[in-house]
Amino acid sequence: MKRITIILSLLVFQFCVSQQNKTQKPQKQYEFILRSAISNFEIVFKSSPKKNDLVEQKVKFIMEQAIKGEIVFTIDINANNDLSAMGFNDYYNENRKPAIIIGTYFLDQYEKNPSVFYSALVHEFTHAYDYFNSQQYFVFYKNNRIVKALFEADAYAIESLFIENYLLPQQFKITKFETFLLEDFKNTNLSKIILINQIASIHLLHNFLQIRDSKESIENKTNALNAIGENLLEKFNSIPEIKDNELKMEVLSFYITYISMMDQLVYDIEQKESNTILDTEKFSLQNYKKLYQTKQSISEKIKMYEPEFQEYIIKENARIRIEI
Repeated sequence: MKRITIILSLLVFQFCVSQQNKTQKPQKQYEFILRSAISNFEIVFKSSPKKNDLVEQKVKFIMEQAIKGEIVFTIDINANNDLSAMGFNDYYNENRKPAIIIGTYFLDQYEKNPSVFYSALVHEFTHAYDYFNSQQYFVFYKNNRIVKALFEADAYAIESLFIENYLLPQQFKITKFETFLLEDFKNTNLSKIILINQIASIHLLHNFLQIRDSKESIENKTNALNAIGENLLEKFNSIPEIKDNELKMEVLSFYITYISMMDQLVYDIEQKESNTILDTEKFSLQNYKKLYQTKQSISEKIKMYEPEFQEYIIKENARIRIEI
């Protein structure tokens, strides 16, 4: 218990709580709940009869950073009142300590649903781990939609492995969201959660990353991207034949991902080739005529499905954020 005591004594001096809201619990009560939750988390983590190397790597590293005071835990009473109320902030530009930010939603839920606090904490530990171990990459790409979606996929994967190897072996009653996430991890490689949460196809993103990081020339890379687009156009007329709505939305996500991320992707390819930071104002996909035309064709065709797709995303996103 010595390790836990050290962490908790540090946390006393590292809380940063927003202005008190009179409709919520007193600040001291939230601090007590969080100290207790983190203490219990470490017990759960250490007590599992099963282990996973990736989970062990992320959690142990971040707990060490907490002991050294390199990362802090912040209570945010203004965070969303749903499962999005926990996050990681690098505070890089503000020259502050990186922080795991925990909304009071998780603390209010903790007594009834401790598992979802633990699994969300592991998710954010994964982001923190990525920051500490690839700081320049993390900070540079954190607003890049492609990389951000892949960071999220990685964090959801580690969260799923934690649920599978640490919570379930200890007979925790997990929430509906955790059940959904674990099933999505096992059955679709997280395609649905990334579709709903990042509005992207994880499968297409992996293809994009493979093309971006290959040793091919820019011309060959853009030709490969154009070939993907032409293939999507060839299959477009088969969409009405898809009867299963979940499958239909997944198929539509390929088209949405293609048109929404192509400019960013080709900009990244150019930047990787030049090895310098390029002026975004000077970049234009129109410099790649065939690829630009293919993207425009997809944009025009997919318009007929956009309202249906957007309605699905809004509905599913709202559902999973409150599904306890």
